[in-house]
Amino acid sequence: MNTRFTLAVAASLAASLPAFAEIKLNDKFSVSGYVSGTAAYTETDGVKDGTMDVDAVKLAGSFALDKVTGTVSLHTFASHEPVVLDAYATYAASATTSVTVGKYLSYLGFEAFDYPNMLQISYANSIGAFIPAYQSGVKVDFKGDGVTGGISLVDSVYGPTYYKGDGTLNNGAGLESYLKFTKGDNTLFAAIAFDNGVGGSKDDRTTFDIWAQTKVGKTTLAAEYCYSKLDTAGGNADGFFWLALFMTPLNDKWTLTGRLSGGEDEALAAGPGPTPTFFKATISPAVTITDNLGLLLEYSHIKYDDFTAEKVHYLAAQVIFKW
Repeated sequence: MNTRFTLAVAASLAASLPAFAEIKLNDKFSVSGYVSGTAAYTETDGVKDGTMDVDAVKLAGSFALDKVTGTVSLHTFASHEPVVLDAYATYAASATTSVTVGKYLSYLGFEAFDYPNMLQISYANSIGAFIPAYQSGVKVDFKGDGVTGGISLVDSVYGPTYYKGDGTLNNGAGLESYLKFTKGDNTLFAAIAFDNGVGGSKDDRTTFDIWAQTKVGKTTLAAEYCYSKLDTAGGNADGFFWLALFMTPLNDKWTLTGRLSGGEDEALAAGPGPTPTFFKATISPAVTITDNLGLLLEYSHIKYDDFTAEKVHYLAAQVIFKW
């Protein structure tokens, strides 16, 4: 289960970018994937830069055999070589409980990992790295009337890279757990993660993530707060970020997303100096061109205090083809 992109948001996006879909080969096997590319203009403290490149490519295959389902995917960002991203199998122990073994995405985070499921191009957090990505382990998930949850024991919550944990238990393991409550269009999500040995190091990190969403008419409203504490031999460093977001359909093709976000990270401070902070404002129209082709536009303005930059203007257009 990818809690980064909820069913309520997926329904709200029916008039916008269609969901990351699967092509059925037969009753047991299917394939899916996407290619995304972005042209962007960035101005950082008056220094201008323009880029145009493929963002990411993903190809996934899924199977369903009686009580066992699974997914294997290949993925690459423009800055990385192709890697195995998803590689897991899930056993349906009962109608309400499942067990998953392999490499899979973290529970934490409101914003999606895969670009086709994003409401905008950039992420809300522009200063720290508190939301984990992929890790290897075993997890147990359950579902009930209006509630879902899970607990995951992994090699490392925060791996040395985005696509895997540290691959060892010699320096400790990682633990994640979440609960999500849903009633109609209202959703409340809360999760905790603890990593005993971040990315193969001796540092520990504890992270709390909570988000909620609702609908007013056709407009989706959402908010998230994430707090993270890094424990090192040299001391502790706290950090957090928050976001507030709306997404509204303009017609059967266009949607408009607006987002405010901010936060800080003590781990980025220069010695005993002040803590770096940021505030970010984002506006992002999106249009469905065909069922398989969509376009996202974004303008973001970021203001930093006590950081390496002071002011950033970001303007971008992203094309996503998916199947």
